[in-house]
Amino acid sequence: MILIPFFWDTTNKDWARFGIFLCSGGREVWSVDDSDTESEIRSMLLENGFPVLEFTKTDGVMYARIDHIRLKLSHFYLWDQVNPKKSEEDVWRIIKIPRALWSCDVFKEQFWKTACLPIRIGLCLV
Repeated sequence: MILIPFFWDTTNKDWARFGIFLCSGGREVWSVDDSDTESEIRSMLLENGFPVLEFTKTDGVMYARIDHIRLKLSHFYLWDQVNPKKSEEDVWRIIKIPRALWSCDVFKEQFWKTACLPIRIGLCLV
């Protein structure tokens, strides 16, 4: 099963931050065994520094919404700190999104098309 840890930070009035955790220098998504329970996945994430707020499971994908306030990003590599063509490090990819445009459906559609994210998780963002 695919596991997508992500956060959605709307504390800034002008910019929202969307973060997604990716593997292998940002080239792959995380996966867990299909038999892993939500409790086991939560424990594994917590042990690795991911403060989980909630899970959503859809079509074999487990989305783990992470508490961006308690998350210590300094404990992780960020997308711009590695060479995505060669690195094997797991990274947070953080994208800033203008809040004024996020309510525009055309902007959202274009954002997801051009963000080059491995899986569209926009339906999980509120």
